[in-house]
Amino acid sequence: MWQGKRVYLIGAGLSGLAAAGWLLEQKALVCLNDKKAFENFDEAKKRELLNLEAQGAILDLGKPCDPLSFKAELIVASPGVPLDQAGIAEAKAKGIPVTNEIELGWQVSGASIVAITGSNGKTTVTSLVGRMLKAAGFDPFVGGNIGTPFILAAPGLNERSWAVLELSSFQLEGVLSLKPKVAVFLNLTPDHLDWHKSFANYEAAKWRIARFQGPEDWLILNYDDPLLRAEGHKRIAESAGAGAGQTQRGPRILWFSTREKPASGLWIDQEGWVRFSPGSPAQTRGADPDGKAAADSEGARVMPAAEFALPGRHNRENLLAALAACLVLDVPLEVLRQAAAGFKAVEHRMEVVGEWQGVLYVNDSKATNPDSAIKSLDAYERPILLIAGGDGKNAPFKEVAEKIAEKAKLVVLIGKDGDKMKEALLEQGFDSIRMAATLEEAVDICCGLALPGDLVLLAPACASTDMFSNYEKRGEAFKAAVLRTQSCGFNLLSVDA
Repeated sequence: MWQGKRVYLIGAGLSGLAAAGWLLEQKALVCLNDKKAFENFDEAKKRELLNLEAQGAILDLGKPCDPLSFKAELIVASPGVPLDQAGIAEAKAKGIPVTNEIELGWQVSGASIVAITGSNGKTTVTSLVGRMLKAAGFDPFVGGNIGTPFILAAPGLNERSWAVLELSSFQLEGVLSLKPKVAVFLNLTPDHLDWHKSFANYEAAKWRIARFQGPEDWLILNYDDPLLRAEGHKRIAESAGAGAGQTQRGPRILWFSTREKPASGLWIDQEGWVRFSPGSPAQTRGADPDGKAAADSEGARVMPAAEFALPGRHNRENLLAALAACLVLDVPLEVLRQAAAGFKAVEHRMEVVGEWQGVLYVNDSKATNPDSAIKSLDAYERPILLIAGGDGKNAPFKEVAEKIAEKAKLVVLIGKDGDKMKEALLEQGFDSIRMAATLEEAVDICCGLALPGDLVLLAPACASTDMFSNYEKRGEAFKAAVLRTQSCGFNLLSVDA
């Protein structure tokens, strides 16, 4: 299939290098392009590039992409590579397909896919679903937009295997046939508008998660998100109107809600129990074999929501979404409860760093857009000293500024769009603002002004790429800056890894 095929890869990031290495092993003819010149890569990346070149890859670095000059038969673009740039547009016009390593992994492996997308919460839900399925004996691969690129694991997977994939809008934009058994769409708010050019384009990319699903598949949607609810009801109505004897075109839809009781799906009752509503798959199965998840007229009780340790309403939504994804795969209810109860926050997502003289420090570097920062702020009742700012990706700051004015006692702003965020805060009448040139300086300011009972929270509402290579590096820098205060009495909390 791949031997002798001319493949042009764009982007020498983690997934691009992984895809190039795999394609070379398949005897494809590979050309790897990146707008960054060779001398501008770090030493480790230079070694990887030279190794690929030694295996036969052509390096096309430091220049715009030009697939036609390579006579490409297929283009594989890394996440974040704009697909509307001239070289790709010209290739598309010639009928050359454009995809990414997620699609390659899907075609190579044939594994059953649980795919998770949304503007916020993807990493938490992906990790939680992976934990639940592992506890149930599925032994899934967990990756995609987090951890290991899918293409590295795909050759070792087959039709009996499972893969739980976090998928960004960038990755979904390039899929050509990906057909998840279970697709989870968590929420939809403006993000990456600098890349997608409009919210409509961003939304269209996200909905590709269900583009190729059929009636035997499941689409799990957030009933509390007005955009997802409207689109979900539209799809249900279209299926209902297909007519007698006609095959349902799209997937079956299951809802989750922390505010209401959907007709079919998961919700939280007044006593704080997670339930499956009548009409959902769990209702047909009733209690688990041990009788620990009794079903009544209100549906099957699964677990008290409070057993899930992560704070905030958005984490209740994450819990329900993960439970729903595993429910439709017939995971026993008691397995789900035990796996959820033992789940800890993923790194850089509302990660407790420690406490010093009564001041709690939390790293939420993965709050890379305004809506995610709003959810982070809402999760805590302590007085907040917030560190925010970075690359805003053209997203509006009005709503996050309103939330900051409501929840924060001080904001320290950093990064490229710190001034823009300051303007939004001043428009809300909030002027308890300090500016910092570095993240380390911002931590020092908060350390000096925080009082016992306060929370110092890194929730930037922005991407990190103006100051750091990724949000992980930003989170590590925050933790390092906090930990330097050990010399003046810092005491780490006992938090399991």
